[in-house]
Amino acid sequence: MAWRVVLKESVIADLRWFGRTDGRLILKEADKQLAADPALETRYMKRLRPNPIAQRELQVFGRYRVLFNVDESEREVTIVLVGEKRGSALIVQGKEYIAHHEGDPSQ
Repeated sequence: MAWRVVLKESVIADLRWFGRTDGRLILKEADKQLAADPALETRYMKRLRPNPIAQRELQVFGRYRVLFNVDESEREVTIVLVGEKRGSALIVQGKEYIAHHEGDPSQ
């Protein structure tokens, strides 16, 4: 049985920032991978250190990052943020995003 993938409202703006074509491609690929098995541990899908934003991260097309949470009891995946990885920075809607490091003082 496939998992249900839902978007946090702010994710629509994250995707629009990439433009219509790229935003749709990112969402389509993320939906495909997350609906299959969001708990899978691979090189491109991993668990994050504890932080206030998301439990897990999916790497899409090498440079995009989809941060998401998994609710196993409801078999639901919630995408909470989509950004672009540039070096060690995560860029969301054109600005560096650092809130996902607040839970770990070493970051």
